[in-house]
Amino acid sequence: MNHLKTSRILLTTVLAGGSLMSFILDWRSNHLLSPLWHPHARFHAAILLFFFAGVAATGAWLLWRKSPEPTVAIKAAAFLSVSYWTPFFFVPFLLPGSSWWAGIPGHEPRIAGMIVYPNLIVVGICLLLTLYALRLGTRTQRP
Repeated sequence: MNHLKTSRILLTTVLAGGSLMSFILDWRSNHLLSPLWHPHARFHAAILLFFFAGVAATGAWLLWRKSPEPTVAIKAAAFLSVSYWTPFFFVPFLLPGSSWWAGIPGHEPRIAGMIVYPNLIVVGICLLLTLYALRLGTRTQRP
């Protein structure tokens, strides 16, 4: 399998898989269906899920359509992916009262006494795969 095809497959997996995973994990009682959430916050969170689904579909379409410049599609899809996943790391610093943890406060998982947020591990993997796919997909055109 060539580098371009591998890059397309990885980026499609991150975008489409991330969108599907977001629906599965967020359309639950600890997120969108939580009675503790303000109704308008649920509205905005649901809009974000559908927006990401549209972005993921657009990225996949860019990746797989016939094009004389396939690396442009690789870059665009990678930038779409990075723009979605990166804020997971900094939003709690910008938005008071927000948290990486969706469970009961004070019950965060710990490894060796340190709090570990599973969602940040998954997001980190998505970002690493995106950056690897970007590098792989754009190096095929380098001299």
